[in-house]
Amino acid sequence: MALRTQAEVLTQRYDQTLVNEQRAQSAYKITETRLANTEHAERLSRRRVSNLAAEQFESGVDFNSASDMLGDESGSSAYLSQVGFGQVLAQSGTDTLASNQANAAVAKVFRIQARDLLLARQADLRAASDLKVAIQAAVGRQADFVQAARNTANTAAAKLTAAKAREASLRAARQAALAAQAAQLAARQAAQQAAAAGESSGTTQAPSWAISSGASQTQGDIAANWALSQLGRPYLWGGAGPQAYDCSGLTMVAWAQAGVTLLHYTGYQWNEGPRVPLDQLQRGDLVFYATDTADPATIHHVGIYIGNGDMVDAPFTGAFVRIDSIYSVPGLIGAIRPAGEAG
Repeated sequence: MALRTQAEVLTQRYDQTLVNEQRAQSAYKITETRLANTEHAERLSRRRVSNLAAEQFESGVDFNSASDMLGDESGSSAYLSQVGFGQVLAQSGTDTLASNQANAAVAKVFRIQARDLLLARQADLRAASDLKVAIQAAVGRQADFVQAARNTANTAAAKLTAAKAREASLRAARQAALAAQAAQLAARQAAQQAAAAGESSGTTQAPSWAISSGASQTQGDIAANWALSQLGRPYLWGGAGPQAYDCSGLTMVAWAQAGVTLLHYTGYQWNEGPRVPLDQLQRGDLVFYATDTADPATIHHVGIYIGNGDMVDAPFTGAFVRIDSIYSVPGLIGAIRPAGEAG
């Protein structure tokens, strides 16, 4: 279970980093366009300033003054100080010089913004690359563990079959079933108590959402039914279909069928709708799991509720999209009803 949780946490960090990189890329493109427009305006204004300098030269102003204006970073200030404010104002040059300074200042701001956004995008890409290596290592360890466990289980089963009589095997199976039922009941009761405690302390209801802002039951049915249609698809970290999914990729695409946009990261999805008490779950609601149920920052898994205490989820590497009890995964922290972007 620890290996599975580690891989899920790394996968969700990878998804988050990709979302952040996409946002930085979008902002960078917008800033690049604004910079190009501003630089074009700057070139036009500099041309007007050059024409103004030529006019001043032809009218008898010392050529060195015009040259200083064009070559000096002080721009219009140096020029005005040499030819005289009154003379330039009379020739309507002040607006031209001020416009050139303003365009240069705006272009400088956009250059800085473009550089910062490019650096942020590059940092996100490096982080995603590092996380990809870490995920591959974690998945490899998990696969090795699963294979070793299978080998051990097969060997143990063969020895047990050879060593024990059928009556003893049946008795052991019955005892195991009773123990599993008891554990499931205890987990359900603990989750309900935790949910009730969270509601009373005010931690389960996001202040910016009302439960009525959640999607409709019809939308929830669409999302839940679509998730059921993906049963048997393999788990793939970072996957968002159509052939394979990770947990948040499955819920994102399921709700897209109902016209609701979610981000491909459990931490973001947790805040994309109102909190729903577990005794009021509807089909399509999202249920979340964390390593620390008191800290939403540790959320690492999500499933989509389909009714009768069950969910569809993409659980872990080596598994397939399947139906699980919402209490079968440790760390049930709560549920939301997706509502797209908050109004």
